[in-house]
Amino acid sequence: MTSMPKFTEDARVIDQRAVAFETHLLRLRSPRIAGCARAGQFAMLQVRDGPDPLLRRPFSFHRIHPDDETIEILYRVVGRGTWLLSHCAPGTRLNLLGPLGNGFDPPPEASGPAVLIAGGIGIAPLFELIVRLGRAFEGGPKGSLRLFYGARTAAELLPPGFFEGLGATIHWSTDDGSFGYEGRVTELFQDTMEQEGLRPGAVYSCGPLAMQVHVARWALACGAPAQLSLESLMACGVGACLGCALPAPGADDPASDHYVHVCKDGPIFTAGSIQWHKIQVRRAHPPIFLYS
Repeated sequence: MTSMPKFTEDARVIDQRAVAFETHLLRLRSPRIAGCARAGQFAMLQVRDGPDPLLRRPFSFHRIHPDDETIEILYRVVGRGTWLLSHCAPGTRLNLLGPLGNGFDPPPEASGPAVLIAGGIGIAPLFELIVRLGRAFEGGPKGSLRLFYGARTAAELLPPGFFEGLGATIHWSTDDGSFGYEGRVTELFQDTMEQEGLRPGAVYSCGPLAMQVHVARWALACGAPAQLSLESLMACGVGACLGCALPAPGADDPASDHYVHVCKDGPIFTAGSIQWHKIQVRRAHPPIFLYS
């Protein structure tokens, strides 16, 4: 695999605003990173100079604008690091390391509809992909690009206006029924696939690990190609700390102990590249990868 370029760059805050409950959209001018970043990749961000907080935080690229040399980061305030970030005013300099990890691959040509599944702040890395697929599918049949987007409650969802003009059919869900389907987004997705008899040509997913396990098992059972952006604790972003290891099938013996690392080998994985049965899934909210 060809090594992708990585840069350490002082990015400048252009704009920042709250867009949902405890959720902020940050726009940064970062010419070198914006020029080569792909949908699904991420950057390690130093929240401020000094030892507090000590470690960089990983954030996925929500939007990438190479023409005006900017990137956007969508994040939820979940701890001290993101709280400090939410108070960065325009003009603030933030050091970035990126782009890191792999990115989403386009769906196979002449395949079925492309389906994206986002749980909560998992919409962050999928948004740039929606934009790009919307352009690719422009003029195609209705329903060729679908987004299943869910959260605990309506206040945690991005407003519908964010998705206008993207060419995607949006299916909304909330756990409490305050907007759209009442229940988990995976339930809405599976019910819709069964009711309409659809087999996606490509599935893209990001959200809590429990959700990703469900999507992966569904994809494997149905033979649908899936790419999942996985969450994990992450300290370095480049595979040095080994803190984001996940069990994977061995090349020679699928049952043997082998590990991949979310930062270096991912964060995008196919459904069959992880040994899901060896992962202890704990329902936790909000997720802790790329957003803390």
